[in-house]
Amino acid sequence: MKEHRYQWDGVIVGYSLSALIYAFYTGMPVVGYPSSAPWNFEKIREIDLSAYGMGSGKIKHQIDLWDHLYMILSMGGQLPFADNAASIRVDDSSLVVTTANRSRIVRGDFSTAWVFDDDKIEGMPDILNLCDTYRVVDWFDVRSGMRHGESKLIEPSEDFVRNIYFYPSERLHGNHADKKDLCSESFLSEDQLDEFEYSPTYARFKVISKMKEVGIRGARNGSDPNGNPKHYAIKIEFQKRRIRKTDMHKYAETPNIVFNRIEPHMLLNECLANTKPYGDPRPANPYIPKVLLTP
Repeated sequence: MKEHRYQWDGVIVGYSLSALIYAFYTGMPVVGYPSSAPWNFEKIREIDLSAYGMGSGKIKHQIDLWDHLYMILSMGGQLPFADNAASIRVDDSSLVVTTANRSRIVRGDFSTAWVFDDDKIEGMPDILNLCDTYRVVDWFDVRSGMRHGESKLIEPSEDFVRNIYFYPSERLHGNHADKKDLCSESFLSEDQLDEFEYSPTYARFKVISKMKEVGIRGARNGSDPNGNPKHYAIKIEFQKRRIRKTDMHKYAETPNIVFNRIEPHMLLNECLANTKPYGDPRPANPYIPKVLLTP
């Protein structure tokens, strides 16, 4: 097994949602990093899994569909490295994967590689057009001001803190749909990533200002002498920042590498249209346990 070398007609590179959908309908193996998974605020038009041959239930968020497909493909043997890839490199017609566990080097030969996400993939063809715009998401824990009716604030003319998403807090045990944490979404250049004016600190100030503008207030703090409710100030604490390119770089054409930029909802519609004439949609991999696909 130390000298084992995979032989693939086709392999999918990247763990984006589109990549997993494509793998489900083609049966190809997938190699990538779990960091490509959608963020929890990203929605998708509600889909009935049974209509796509993916099991039962309805899904509204991209991460829920991603988790579902990741489990199905794992049990079908289509994720040979799962979350164990420390580095991935393209070497002519091979993928060279260094595993995080024991730092083993594994090779897989392919006829065609379908690239859905080029982040941290080494050995790619020459770059013709560099993508230098980044999607930056700052996550905040809300300490005062969790309860309100907002789900999203949009400032389309702004690149910095263009969108603010509110979602049920995952820090609290139990079901607390009325208590929300938040994240802000910005679109920045590579130079702006290092400027203090676009730091999480500035994002925090701007988020608080936007919350006040729409009437969000902090937690209740009794009443004034006239019986009017009083509130503490809004308080949010920075948790983490995550950065992704808004698109793949544009590379020189290579006969055995295909770059796929299709969005998940478009890919679902295309796959459904292509499979319906031949019967109900179903996975190409016969080894996926049928119990996972039963409506």
